[in-house]
Amino acid sequence: MFPHSPEPAATVWMVGLVGLLGIVMGSAMSAVAWRVPRGRSWVKGRSACPACAAVLEPADLVPLISFVAARGRCRHCGAGIGWRYPLTELLCGAWAVLVYLEVGLVPALPFLALWGFLMLALMWIDLDFQLLPDALTFPGALIALAAVLPRPGGAHHALLGMLVGSGLLWLLAWGYLRLRNKEGLGGGDIKLAAMFGAVLGWKLTLVTLFLAAFAGSVWGVTLMLRRTGGGQTALPFGTLLCPAAMVVFLWGDELMRGYLRLVLGL
Repeated sequence: MFPHSPEPAATVWMVGLVGLLGIVMGSAMSAVAWRVPRGRSWVKGRSACPACAAVLEPADLVPLISFVAARGRCRHCGAGIGWRYPLTELLCGAWAVLVYLEVGLVPALPFLALWGFLMLALMWIDLDFQLLPDALTFPGALIALAAVLPRPGGAHHALLGMLVGSGLLWLLAWGYLRLRNKEGLGGGDIKLAAMFGAVLGWKLTLVTLFLAAFAGSVWGVTLMLRRTGGGQTALPFGTLLCPAAMVVFLWGDELMRGYLRLVLGL
């Protein structure tokens, strides 16, 4: 769907610029991931230390550099700053560069970059709260459509991807509810599938679901082997779907061809 790659002459300086913008957006996504599930506006209000509530100054908000300079601690109260903040900045920077190298300097680039940034925010939110907020999945789906619809065949590509992704997860949720009489898959996962299905199309959406399910199985078995207490361990499926969709966007065709060669000898 996005076969173009950047011209070699533009790559070096554009990689630096795109990567820097991605790191800056990573700082914004950290704020989104912290504020949205707590019901706070992510566009209003100053950032503050979660431990002492001290308002952060511009010097505290420089991506990566502020974390290193403060040695990972709040300069007001000394409380530790989570490793997730610089990691998110690095992941967003890496995502922006990889998307640029994948599709080139095309109109869809900012939409695809933002789509991935939101995926990372949703990944952290689901990990912490088992929640995929509509405030992010709905705009994420619109951003996905904005990236895909202008391209030839984009509407067909997006519609099939959304139907396959959301439809399969809805069927799984419905079947689990009928068999076990309790919810096994939340509505947020179904909406998230529409968000990545629009970009990936139906084939790569299937690859995403398979990859996330496989990772979930490995994760679930590992947790059960390590568990010492009773009860079930919740597995936030969105935390697996988000990185799976991003990996599949970048390398899904290679993964699919490798799987077919391995299983079917094609």
